Amino acid sequence: MSPLVIGGLVLSLLVLNGAKMFGPLSVVTNDKVNAQSLNQPFKKSARLAYPTPIANPKPISVGASSAIIYDMDSGVKLFDKAGDQRRSIASITKLMTALVIMDAHEPSEVVTVGNIPELGNYDQKIGITWSEKFELIDMMKALLIYSANDAANALAIYDSGSIDAFVSKMNAKASQWGLKNSNFVNPSGLDQGGEYSSADDVLALGGLLYKNSIFKTIVGTSSDQIYSLQGKPYSLVTTNKLLGQFGVVGMKTGYTLVSGECLITVAQRDGHSIMTVVLDSPDRFQESKSMIDWSFNNYIWQ
Repeated sequence: MSPLVIGGLVLSLLVLNGAKMFGPLSVVTNDKVNAQSLNQPFKKSARLAYPTPIANPKPISVGASSAIIYDMDSGVKLFDKAGDQRRSIASITKLMTALVIMDAHEPSEVVTVGNIPELGNYDQKIGITWSEKFELIDMMKALLIYSANDAANALAIYDSGSIDAFVSKMNAKASQWGLKNSNFVNPSGLDQGGEYSSADDVLALGGLLYKNSIFKTIVGTSSDQIYSLQGKPYSLVTTNKLLGQFGVVGMKTGYTLVSGECLITVAQRDGHSIMTVVLDSPDRFQESKSMIDWSFNNYIWQ
């Protein structure tokens, strides 16, 4: 196991190379996450190269209501616009759903679809039905690749017996990890009223999860096909249109009428990794691409 320090909170990470447990994060101390940890959720190392702006860097303008560019290795923010402001994050909520599930279950468990809430005609879903059975890892793929709301609800009920009980776990996790600007009301991120988070909290949550190799593989997958244990196929295509382009290797989309366009990405170029977050963006994909290009064109690592 390798340790991860997030603002004083020491975690133990299980490296998942064929291991049965997700085991992403095991708390081994009761230290609280302080406010600074939301700005620096990753461990720093003096041996790593740090991003330095080039001479006469070009300015960047971002239309999103909140936005962050973060160097994942050094813990340096390259750009921050209203990172601590509360706003809806839509299906990026599913990152917290994933964290709760991964912290308590094994990928090979069998999920039986319970009495999940009925979704609207235009809600994102794969169309699972009552009593169908799936390996949990496949439900996680539906949750994170296709952003399926029915998969989110099925996982929540499988874990806790009800949506409300699962939401209580989500908010307990948010408190545990010091996400002080987050409140969850359902596992999918659909507009319900009372839900909110912030770009800082999304950054911290995404960084936490991205340390897990199974999660990392799932959110880096452009398309896949899963099967119920009864043999019914379901095709999954990522909602992240940037994935596989411009150095983007993973993460999660979100969109509702209330939240606007939201996106968290991880991009890698020349051995350096950055994370971007945009909330309530007029064009989440174009703005995220522009933020990624701006970062690598205007900073050098030394």
